[in-house]
Amino acid sequence: MARRSPQTERLVEIVEILAAAPQREYRLTELARLVGLDAATCHPMLTELTRVGWLIKDRSRKTYRLGPRLVAVGAAAQAALPIASYAQPGMHQLSLDTGLPACLFVPSSNDLVIAELTYPEGVHAQQLPLQPGDHIEFGPPLGTVMMAWANQYAVDTWLHRVDTSTVEPGWIWQVLRTIRERRFSVELSPLPQHEMRQLTDFAIGEVHGSRRAERLIGGQQPVMTPELMLGDIDADAIYTPLSVSAACFDAGGAVVAALSVLTMAEPRTGRELTVLGGQVSTAAEALSDRLRPAGFALCKRLPDR
Repeated sequence: MARRSPQTERLVEIVEILAAAPQREYRLTELARLVGLDAATCHPMLTELTRVGWLIKDRSRKTYRLGPRLVAVGAAAQAALPIASYAQPGMHQLSLDTGLPACLFVPSSNDLVIAELTYPEGVHAQQLPLQPGDHIEFGPPLGTVMMAWANQYAVDTWLHRVDTSTVEPGWIWQVLRTIRERRFSVELSPLPQHEMRQLTDFAIGEVHGSRRAERLIGGQQPVMTPELMLGDIDADAIYTPLSVSAACFDAGGAVVAALSVLTMAEPRTGRELTVLGGQVSTAAEALSDRLRPAGFALCKRLPDR
């Protein structure tokens, strides 16, 4: 595991605290308290962030707010991740059609990171404790739809991130084949709806930066298992899905993202899930069409075992 840098973590927290309430201005003592530092340690950090234009300091009130340099940084980040811009219109329409939040996940190191998040009209943006940039652990059942097109080494690496001793390896590969054939995956909820909301709400509040990331990842580890990957769907059965996802492909046919609607353990029939999966698959295919030449044919063969 890479060595962590507490000073860097606190710098990130400072910026994220200010970004969470951009109309507010904070004094040195407030920011120091929020990031768990004394004022003498925090002051040089704020001074440097101000010097490079990431923060602006009001000389009379001695308060800090975000600076203009971050406007350029934000624009550069948007240009570096064009898939989020490509996806946004279709995701808004998907949220409108399904009445559910839509989320675009892209791989980042050993995790998945939220690249874009949209909500149905009339739903407050803070309904879920998630935001672009949040990481989730890339292990079963999360990321299943991306693994349906992966090679055996990638699938084995993915499976080793959780305890798979309770399931037969052959069953896992059969689920991946099923997902590949129907074009979408269903990730079941490990907990009833009220408990799932309590678990995710744990990340809300005055928690930013590394501490927020730790809570999000840590909250998944004790409850996510391979058994939550749904294979065959019984039209009349009742399921408690966490999300329904479809893969997005680039110009070379590689899976570059997963588009999901977040159902947050709301019970649904298998018939409803099939309809929902069709809607997500259609939206993901439309996004893929923007990322690859028209007429590109996807490989139909699963990797050799």
